[in-house]
Amino acid sequence: MTVVDSKGGTIPDVKVEVTGPTPRDGVTDAGGQLNFPGLTAGTYRLRFTGDAVTAFEREVTLRAGQIEKMSITLNLAPPPPAAPAPAPAPPPPPAAPALGPAGTPQTLSVIDLVERELISNKEPRKDTLVACSGNTRSMLVQLNESQTRRVYADAEVLYYVIAGEGAINVDGRDSSLAAGAYSALPRGVGHSLTRKGRRPLILLAVLSGEPCEQAK
Repeated sequence: MTVVDSKGGTIPDVKVEVTGPTPRDGVTDAGGQLNFPGLTAGTYRLRFTGDAVTAFEREVTLRAGQIEKMSITLNLAPPPPAAPAPAPAPPPPPAAPALGPAGTPQTLSVIDLVERELISNKEPRKDTLVACSGNTRSMLVQLNESQTRRVYADAEVLYYVIAGEGAINVDGRDSSLAAGAYSALPRGVGHSLTRKGRRPLILLAVLSGEPCEQAK
């Protein structure tokens, strides 16, 4: 027998299994040919398999004393599916935020600090550093005039009113401030401070999220 493809090209390395009165098996040679001599008469089933072809079966009946010459046409196996594209590499983890140097422990009276650092009537604003460590900066802020609008892109800011009266404007909305008032603003929130009354507006401001020596 000769095993060929649909275009007439011979196919080597095709396994042929013969079941029937005289079972045999073999593999086609480089020219796509294979011989099974000495088969007894009868009906045989031939099965053709291989990596390059689609499996195929055929029945053939052999008569005594005759040689059966066959040309078997097989369909070539479809090419293997393309390997899937590799998954995109995961994005690198976000860089760790910069961390300022550790400060020194502090315990103090904010009221005493206000008395020592009290703003004069001629000063529009006075800032006094209370503590600086890592990514947290604490300031005593005293205002005789309104503070311009501020936005901290990478830090949260907390205000605690120690004395005086005023207002905080957060994204266009005013809220009154008096001694004991507290305001917490997430990063990216625009805000401004306004003094009201005759006395300065005095606050403890805590900025958290960026190295304290860079805070403004």
